Amino acid sequence: MERAPLRPVPGRPDAPLPDAAAVTLVAAALPALSERERTALALVALAGTARPAVAMRLGIGAEELADSLARARKELRRTVAALPGSGWCERAERQISDRIDGALSERDEPRLDVHLRNCPRCVEHERRLVQATDALVGGVVTPAPSAPAPKPPALATIEPEPEAAAPLASRQPSPAQLGLAVGWAILIVVAIVLALAALALALSAQL
Repeated sequence: MERAPLRPVPGRPDAPLPDAAAVTLVAAALPALSERERTALALVALAGTARPAVAMRLGIGAEELADSLARARKELRRTVAALPGSGWCERAERQISDRIDGALSERDEPRLDVHLRNCPRCVEHERRLVQATDALVGGVVTPAPSAPAPKPPALATIEPEPEAAAPLASRQPSPAQLGLAVGWAILIVVAIVLALAALALALSAQL
C-alpha cells in the first residue's frame, strides 16, 4: 500500500517550560488566541503537560481540548503562511494536531494518510506548522502584523487673536516714546520763548 510521505515532527523544548512562562510566550506570539486556546497550546506544546491533565485543568472534555489545540495550531501556522482550505482540510488539521500529541486514533490514522496523499495543501499545512512550532519553541515567533494604529489628528494651529485696542488710560508708553515726547516739548518751549523774545524786541523798537 502506498504510504504518505514522511512527515516532519515539530521540536520540543530541551526542558519543559514553567506553566506561566509558557502561557506568556504563547500569548505574546499569538495574541488573537482565546485564553483557553493559548493555555492549551502552552501547556501541551511547551510545558510538556499531558492532554488529560490539561483538559482537567481547563475543565473541558478531551474533544473540546482537541478542537482548541487544532485552532491554536492553525493560528500558529498562519504566522508562517496563510493557506486556503475546505471542510476536509479542517478535519485533517485536527487529525494532524492529534497526531503531533500522540492522540490520533488508529481509525483516523489511515484516513489522514489518504487525505495527505491527495491534498498538497494539508501537506504544506503540516510542514509550515512544524516550522512555526520550532520557532515558538525557540521563542522567535513574530506575531502576525496587525492593522496600523490610526495616526492622531494633527493639532490645529491656533492663530493668536489680535489684541483689542486698550483704553488710552491703560496704555503704557515705551521709554523711546517718552523721550520723543520730552524732546518735542522742549522744542515747543524753546520756540515759544524765542517767539516771546522776538515780540519783546519788536515792541521795544517801537517805543
